[in-house]
Amino acid sequence: MPDIVSKTDNFLKAIEKYAAEQRSKIESEAEEFKSKELNKAEEDGLKEAYVLLQKKMLSINTSIARELSKAENASRKSTFAKRQEIEDKVFERAKEKLLEYAGTDKYITKLLESAKTVSEKLTADDVTLYVCERDLKLKNKIISAFGRKCDVQASNEIQIGGIMGISRTVGLLADETLDTKLQNQREWFCENSGLTITA
Repeated sequence: MPDIVSKTDNFLKAIEKYAAEQRSKIESEAEEFKSKELNKAEEDGLKEAYVLLQKKMLSINTSIARELSKAENASRKSTFAKRQEIEDKVFERAKEKLLEYAGTDKYITKLLESAKTVSEKLTADDVTLYVCERDLKLKNKIISAFGRKCDVQASNEIQIGGIMGISRTVGLLADETLDTKLQNQREWFCENSGLTITA
């Protein structure tokens, strides 16, 4: 019987040894699995955090760009308004000076010279000369300076002074008005004044 006990003991020891090895192997695999899962979870967490961070940064950058664009547009609008205000003041002052000039003898001389210039440009027999209401009193002198038959009328379009001639038969217009010359100077001023809007 001792032989059976000894065999049983050996068998039990072998089973215990095998069970211990299996337990150790299972524990080792569990630790390895746990470690892999933790690493994977950590990587997934980092990826999610990175994606979330990228989205947040994109949102912040978009918001900043939008605010900068608003500020830039407001600044540009303000600059444009200031430029327009300066331009308006310059040309309002120029108009005042031209109106003062229109009350002088030099202006009358220039007006009569303009009548002669229009006569040279418009050679047809149906010329109508337009002047501002104030200059209608000079009608006879204007016709004399024109050098031939013409009609002289007041025009509400001429506020400062000068003469505009129209020949309807040939469809020509000769504009020697101070109003048009001032407007042309305004266009030149816009292009050449150096008052530019920069971003």
